[in-house]
Amino acid sequence: MTAAARPHRHRTFLAYAVAPVALVTLGACTGSDPGPAVTTPLTSSAVTSSPTPTASTSTAPRPTATVDPVIAKIPAAARTETIEGAAAYTTFYFTQLNEAFKAADPAVLLNLSSPACKMCAALSNGVADVKKAGHHYGGDLTKVNYASTTEFSPKTRQVLVDLNQKAVPVLDGSGRRVDTTRSAKLALVATVEFDKRWIITRLQKATS
Repeated sequence: MTAAARPHRHRTFLAYAVAPVALVTLGACTGSDPGPAVTTPLTSSAVTSSPTPTASTSTAPRPTATVDPVIAKIPAAARTETIEGAAAYTTFYFTQLNEAFKAADPAVLLNLSSPACKMCAALSNGVADVKKAGHHYGGDLTKVNYASTTEFSPKTRQVLVDLNQKAVPVLDGSGRRVDTTRSAKLALVATVEFDKRWIITRLQKATS
């Protein structure tokens, strides 16, 4: 059976991925500003003490300071251990989710959440399924209406996220539409932890 003959594949996935939260709205609008890696310019010197040739020496290049690849793509506003930083990071996660589905590349989400986050794992697996089928999304799946930190204690940091899941085309390798995602509204609570940088440890449906 061809992929085109399975028109409900992605609808089934979305229903599963968002089953714990009803149906989703996972997306965002935060650009990343990785910033340049810090480098130290190389230096060299040639020493001559007389007209006769002398051996030239050069200093060994200093190692280039490396930047964690995950931190590098996180916007500056989402790197601080503050109430605003927690909300900005959560928004950033959903921005990356959009990019992952459009590129059909689960690696985009790598290390943005902990293994303990079951919904995060389900979303990453969903991107992998889209890739396996040779498909990708033709637009941003989600839009974050707002993200607000509701708890910021030493033990617990939680962010309430109001989301819209949009109806976007699911495209095959030639750009032909094979399906369309369902639109929905959703409120989620993201539990986040900070250890040099933020990470999502849990996503769940917000209770009224």
